[in-house]
Amino acid sequence: MRIFKFDSKKYGFELMMDLHRFETNPNLDFEPEPHTIDFYEIMFLEESKGVIELNDYKTKLRPMTILFASPHQKKRNNITNARGFHLVFKDDFLANFFSDKLFVHRLQYFYNATKPQYFQIAPSEYELIKRCLNEINTEIENYTSDSKHIIRSLLYFVLSKLNRLYSKQYGLSTDTQGNTEIYTFKEALENNIRSMHKVDAYASLLNVDRNKLNRILKSYNGLTAQQIIHHRLLQEIKTELLYTDQTISEIANTLNFSEANNLSRFFVKLADISPSDFRKAK
Repeated sequence: MRIFKFDSKKYGFELMMDLHRFETNPNLDFEPEPHTIDFYEIMFLEESKGVIELNDYKTKLRPMTILFASPHQKKRNNITNARGFHLVFKDDFLANFFSDKLFVHRLQYFYNATKPQYFQIAPSEYELIKRCLNEINTEIENYTSDSKHIIRSLLYFVLSKLNRLYSKQYGLSTDTQGNTEIYTFKEALENNIRSMHKVDAYASLLNVDRNKLNRILKSYNGLTAQQIIHHRLLQEIKTELLYTDQTISEIANTLNFSEANNLSRFFVKLADISPSDFRKAK
């Protein structure tokens, strides 16, 4: 599977983010085959045609669609006639500056196993964000010693504004500064979902009481820790079924199930379809 890697030296100096308009970047590769990335990506599609697949979600593109992708997520891009902005960045670009390594985990549209990682934005809201994106482009094109600070500030605003709008559309909490346990759990889940499936394991890893962890997560998004783990694990299985040719037994081994039958029972219980039938249907 092809992996797109971030080029931090593209401009002759180190910059851990990039932004450009689709229509002025003829070298942009919309890869129709399964692929992954090692950076965070946001596509602001003012106009476009086609379909995008991200994890197990597939959507026909409509005007004012915004798409989010995280490192190592698998996807396909069948996009033509794109107009809008393409934003990419590495976690360190913001995390180190704001001394908050959990920043991207505070954003609801990244690492979300229960909601689509795209939404449509109102034209009036988009115009505000578009002005910020144009300012970022100007700073990149006319880079000076203080440009990095201005770019970070504008990017922080754009990401936070998008989080508010996305959360409102999908009925999620807009609080990005709440209990740290929420975001350390979210980070731990991404790092360990292939090997750890139990609440007790995460509670132990985070050094927090499992009942407290459940209360915090339930108040934040209405789901218990085990439900969140199961949703994320189901997503991981679906990704393997969609984007690899591994057998069910191989996937079970990869994801630390004791045997293939246990994976199949888990999948049927949550998805109401067998893994093999899911793979055929897609």
